[in-house]
Amino acid sequence: MIIREQLIAFSITLAILITPLIASAETSDTNFLLEAPAPVTLGSVTYVSGGVGDSEAEAMRAIAKNYALEVIFIQKLKQREEFLAAVNVQIKDHHDNLLLDIVTDGPYLLANLPAGHYQIIAQHNGVVKQQWLMIIDSNNKNVTHKKVIFMWPILEDSLDGSVANPN
Repeated sequence: MIIREQLIAFSITLAILITPLIASAETSDTNFLLEAPAPVTLGSVTYVSGGVGDSEAEAMRAIAKNYALEVIFIQKLKQREEFLAAVNVQIKDHHDNLLLDIVTDGPYLLANLPAGHYQIIAQHNGVVKQQWLMIIDSNNKNVTHKKVIFMWPILEDSLDGSVANPN
């Protein structure tokens, strides 16, 4: 009888100690995968676009390291920054071949690209921004992660105090 009671006490103690570990494992990257939008493959590019809302934005940041390219779209007025969605994005290789042509679903765009030289063209409210970058294959192991931030200004209309974008 004493052994049975000790076994029950041990089981309860073990359950109390393991429960927080199980809970933290459930909220790790696996949970972020559930919050992030599903990847899409177009031609040779696999990408994820999203990040609207706190949990989805956190999920996108958590999985960004798994993609060669991370692009963030922001609007800025003085110290205030706002994330942008519905940005027209094109990715071209160094031969001017169009690899990706999408409208983003949120402020984050994650894309897997092979090693190479790429041009990213982003357009929001008629204002076009572009950036060249190189994805490097480090000794034929892993493609390095690159992060690009596109920022558009928000202009204040001095007459009525409203906020407007330049065209």
